[in-house]
Amino acid sequence: MIFSSNTFANLNFYKDLSLKPLNVSDFSTKLNQDVFDSQIWPAKIDFNDKDYQVNYTLNEKLTKYIKKQLRRYRSDYASVVVIDNNTGKILSAVDYTRKTKSFGKNLTFSSSNPAASIFKVITAAELIENSEVNNESIFSYSGKATTLYKYQLKDKINRWTRYVPFQKAFALSNNVVFGKAAIKNTDYVGLRNMATKFGFNKKIAQLVSPGSSKLFAEGKQYALAELASGFNRDTMISPVHGAVIASVVANNGLFRKPTVISEVKDLEHDRVVWSPSFSIERVLSKKSAQNMQGLMELTVRRGTARSAFRPWKTKRIKDLNIGGKTGTITGGVPYGKRDWFISYAAPQGDEDKGISICVMIVNVKKWYIKSTVLAKKVIEYYYTNVNNS
Repeated sequence: MIFSSNTFANLNFYKDLSLKPLNVSDFSTKLNQDVFDSQIWPAKIDFNDKDYQVNYTLNEKLTKYIKKQLRRYRSDYASVVVIDNNTGKILSAVDYTRKTKSFGKNLTFSSSNPAASIFKVITAAELIENSEVNNESIFSYSGKATTLYKYQLKDKINRWTRYVPFQKAFALSNNVVFGKAAIKNTDYVGLRNMATKFGFNKKIAQLVSPGSSKLFAEGKQYALAELASGFNRDTMISPVHGAVIASVVANNGLFRKPTVISEVKDLEHDRVVWSPSFSIERVLSKKSAQNMQGLMELTVRRGTARSAFRPWKTKRIKDLNIGGKTGTITGGVPYGKRDWFISYAAPQGDEDKGISICVMIVNVKKWYIKSTVLAKKVIEYYYTNVNNS
């Protein structure tokens, strides 16, 4: 569904017959060029010999706090994105480079980052929505859960074989189970279609959009397992897309197209010529999305994110539903070991869908802070200092 606000509602066309509608496509191209050629968010854009004022959805208070944390821990590279799930507004989108001690946004919007186990969200959504797999389905595996060898994909049972429910495999990011589950229950076309619904291979934001996320190429059985588990360096996303993936789950399966622009104003006529459209698409059924929430919340309580969200560490946000997915892999541009955490945080028993967050940290030689810890800090600050109602 797409509901567009009338950006020309305040125009008197009988009085301003010479006023032409904004060429949104060409303006978007110029805006993207100016935004990513600058260290700042430009407030004024010169387009077709006219000046346009651009207003942003960014929350200054929240962004200032995030910058403070990035400066404090000084990771080699780090990126943080926060989206309001209720409106699609991007509240913060900032990255940091240790070598130059500078803040920016290009890495945050760049699809040059291997998705790693973040792609397990897509795989789980495909299996839950379109196969017989559910959170309690039992899978067997041998060897380490963090590896993915061809022999591990075979159904040979021996004394080292272990059994695990699907929800625990997700929470502990079990590559073998996800590879086997995909081989038995879906195919490349199914994963590609679900990935497309989640925003791969298309523009995912309005007016200012990150680079298009790419999928690992189609191949034989082992390649399908690599794609499904995220055990490859070719499935690429941006931190903005990471936050969007979490927001789909938080919004009960609805894709709310995000925006970092709140309005564009023609300064000559002092009139708004563009404002965001209210764009929603159904990605998952509500039931499937709620099952996905169960997987992501188990990841926070008992899975790979549990150390940052121990009960005694989260007293200030104990009344929130928090779900997430971690991912680690070495590669990408800039090169380094990526530490991902995408998550959402929303008040319990409320219509408020809360916020979604993506933290991506790139460590070159050593790590300075975990992505899960930084995300927890951002969630605490948001609900105690920005939205404390």
